[in-house]
Amino acid sequence: MITLTLLHPVQSTPVQSWTFSHEAAIRIGRAEDNHVVLYSAVVSRHHVELRRSGSLWEVVNLGTNGTYLDGKRIHQAPLTDGGIIRLARSGPNLHVRINFNDLASPPLGLSATDTITEGSGRETEDSPQSGKEDQEEEDEEEDRLFYVRAPSPLPWQLKSNPLETKLPPCFEAGHSNHPHHGSELFCADCGQPLQVWKKLGNYQILKPLEGSSHSYLGWREGFTLVLKTLPPEGLDHPQLKSLFQQQICALCQLNHPGLPRVLEGFSIAGQPFLVMEAIYGPTLKQEVALRGALPQPEAISTLLPVCDTLAYLHQHDPPIIHQDIKPSNLIRPTFTQRHSPVVLVGLGNVTLLTSEAGTMLSNEGYEAPEQQAGQPIPASDIYSLGASLVYLLTGEEPHRFYHWGAEDYRLDVEEIPGLSPQMRALIHTLTAPQPQDRYASALEVGEHLRQLN
Repeated sequence: MITLTLLHPVQSTPVQSWTFSHEAAIRIGRAEDNHVVLYSAVVSRHHVELRRSGSLWEVVNLGTNGTYLDGKRIHQAPLTDGGIIRLARSGPNLHVRINFNDLASPPLGLSATDTITEGSGRETEDSPQSGKEDQEEEDEEEDRLFYVRAPSPLPWQLKSNPLETKLPPCFEAGHSNHPHHGSELFCADCGQPLQVWKKLGNYQILKPLEGSSHSYLGWREGFTLVLKTLPPEGLDHPQLKSLFQQQICALCQLNHPGLPRVLEGFSIAGQPFLVMEAIYGPTLKQEVALRGALPQPEAISTLLPVCDTLAYLHQHDPPIIHQDIKPSNLIRPTFTQRHSPVVLVGLGNVTLLTSEAGTMLSNEGYEAPEQQAGQPIPASDIYSLGASLVYLLTGEEPHRFYHWGAEDYRLDVEEIPGLSPQMRALIHTLTAPQPQDRYASALEVGEHLRQLN
C-alpha cells in the first residue's frame, strides 16, 4: 500500500491524502485521467508515474518541468517510505508512506476526502420577531463570554504568514474560475481551499464529515482542522451546552501524543464549537476489515499506547472519560510528527465526571452497562477497550458474542474462537459487567497486556 499526502506549499502541513493498495502504477498530473489530479500551472498533464515491482516502488518523471525526490532532480529513482516528491522546481510536494501495515484502506480516518453531505445544518422553526431579537441578544452575549484556547501557541502563530510569502497569482485572484477535479479540496499552487461550504468565524468550512451532523472539516491559514459542535437536538438544551463548554475548557488543557491537539473553543450565534487538529491515517476498524484479524502480539502492541493515553485522561481531576472507545476512533497516523503509533480520536464526545448522569451514547457492543444507563465512569473506558480488543483479534463485532449468563447479560469469552486461555481471562476481566470486577486502571491493563506479549 502507498499513501500520498499533499503538503501545503507554505506551511508544509498535510491538506489532502490518497491511498492505493492494488495499483501497479499510479500516475500524477493535471489531466483528469490521472490517479492523482493536481491543478497547478507548473504540473504537466501527465507529470510523474509511480511504479510498483513486488514490494518496491520507483518514481519516473514524465513532465517537462522535471520531478524532484527529496530535493534532487531525478528521471527514474527508487522510492522509499517517508520521501518527498516535488513536481517541478516550485510545484506541489507529496509526502510518501509505503507499506504502512500493508493496508488497503481509505486515506483519512477523519473522512476528509469523503463526499460532501448535504442538509446537515441546523434547522429552526420560525418564531415571533420579538422572541428572535431576545434570543439574538442572548446569543451575542454568550459569544462574547465564551472563548477558550490551548495555553501553547496556535499552529498558525508559529508559521510564517502566507500573505508575507511570495505565492502564485491564484492566491490573490481567488479560485472562482479555477478548474478543479470533483475530489480536489485545495489548490496545489497556493494551498488555498478551492471551494468553501460556509464560514465560521476565522474558519472556512469545507464540508461536513461523513456520518456526522455536527463535525466538519475546516481550514485556517494553511492548516486543515476538525470543528465539532453539539448535535442539532442538543442545541436547545442549556445544560448540554454548558456541559459541552466545560468539556472544551478541559480538552484545551490536554497535551499528549496519543490525542489530537484541541486548539480552541468559541461560540457563534449561541452555538459552541471546539477546534482540533485533523489526524490523517486509517482507523483500526478499516485495518481489520481489509487485512483481517490481527495476531495477538500485534493486537497487544497496538493497544498498549491507547492504555497510556487513557491513563493520562483518567488522571485528571475530575477524570476525563472518553465514552466512545472503539476501533473506528483509533487511528494509525500516516503523517506523523509528535504523535504516538495509535491516536485516540472522537474527543468531541468526552464527558467530565460529575455528580450528574452523563450523556448516553449508542454504541452497541462497546458500551459498559453503567454507561448504557447514562452513568459513565473511568472503568467504562476500560470495558470498551476490552470490546475493542475482541474486534482486533477476531474481525467480528463484539455484540455477536454477548449471551445471558447466570446473572448478567455479558460478553461470553468462551464463544470467541482462537483466543489463548490467558487472553480469554484478560478480556473476561476487562468486560466484567460490574465495574469493581474490572482492572482498576488503564495502567494495570497495560501491565497485564505486556505479560501476554
